[in-house]
Amino acid sequence: MKERIKGRKLLRLFLVCVLGTALLSGCGGMNRYQTMELETETEAASGTEDMTVITMGETAAEEDGTEAVESSPEEAAAAEPETEKYQPVDETVVVKADLLNVRKEDRADARIYVQLKNGEKLRRIGYNEEWSQVEYDGKTAYVASDLVEVWIEETDAPEAEPQTAKDSSAEPQAGPEGAPGSSGEDPQPAVDGAGAVPADASGRAAEAQAEVPWNGHTVAIDAGHQAKPNAEKEPIGPGSETMKAKMPQGGVGAVSGVKEYELTLTLAKKLEKELKARGYHTVMIRTGHDVNLSNSQRSAMANDSEAEIFIRLHANSMENSSVYGALGMCMTAQNPYNAELHDQSYRLAKSIIDNICAQTGTKNRGVQEVDNSGEINWSQIPVAVVEAGFLSNPDEDRWLQDESYQDKLVAGIAAAVDSYFGGAAE
Repeated sequence: MKERIKGRKLLRLFLVCVLGTALLSGCGGMNRYQTMELETETEAASGTEDMTVITMGETAAEEDGTEAVESSPEEAAAAEPETEKYQPVDETVVVKADLLNVRKEDRADARIYVQLKNGEKLRRIGYNEEWSQVEYDGKTAYVASDLVEVWIEETDAPEAEPQTAKDSSAEPQAGPEGAPGSSGEDPQPAVDGAGAVPADASGRAAEAQAEVPWNGHTVAIDAGHQAKPNAEKEPIGPGSETMKAKMPQGGVGAVSGVKEYELTLTLAKKLEKELKARGYHTVMIRTGHDVNLSNSQRSAMANDSEAEIFIRLHANSMENSSVYGALGMCMTAQNPYNAELHDQSYRLAKSIIDNICAQTGTKNRGVQEVDNSGEINWSQIPVAVVEAGFLSNPDEDRWLQDESYQDKLVAGIAAAVDSYFGGAAE
């Protein structure tokens, strides 16, 4: 009896275990099925989202197309090709400013190819109110539209007018040779072979000058110093820790009282005229006295132009007033900034001083090679500093103010430039 009761208990215990196991297995299966259903729903949701993204992309593309069609005028203008900014033209224009910068791009800070003087002509191929597209040396360049005007053709000029101007009874008495107005020329505008004359801003015709073909070379000219010196410091060369004044005070004539910055600009303008007459293009670093340009800035202007050489004009001064003569300067062959330019710079400087002295008869003081000059160290093209004479010497001061002496001095520099380029200008 006891064994039977014990057996029943064991049986009940076994059944309870089996039932518990079954229940546990059922719950696990339900969880598994619920998990699968959740994953299936997640995948479905993901698929819906993917389709939504694709649909949105297509919609955005459609919207982009609509916006492209309905873009604002400003956006349309920004999307226009560069050439469409300019009205196409094909005409000759003449420079009406004293000096015109011909730039690589239509920006006021763009690289300068060359500087042209009043009366010089260009072919204009595009126009807007601010800039004009022109042809220069086979390239498209840009000039300020308000500094040029259309070259006016005069086709019906009376043939007898030039003879009237040459009537001896109407000629003024000639002044001293070389003086302004001494040629006895009629002040009326000259007419070139094509009968064309330019008209200036006031409607009067400017004198036409015979154009000299470009010989392929460009020269940068710096008139040393300026009206107001700049005592602020700058490095004497790229990366240098040695500092010097950006633009120191220049000298003053011992007798004449003429300031160095005045003399150098006079010489620079004469040199510009002489070089242009020989077929060179020129880049003038300054054309007035009221500028604020450091040595590094002046070199940068020359470096960024199309100039092949850089001539920097100065006049010397020292306490010993008996010293006189012309002196050239360039870098040494070991210069830490631009030693690779030494041979060309030395050849240019020596030729200039030799030719100046041959023309004027002043003493030849040779070429001084230095490494501490901010006028030289920033240059990336062959450079020559030309000390034309000593303002501190009374006699040489007088010579330097004499116009005929200045002309000889400038002729010497121009001859040296011809020699440097191997007679290319001849």
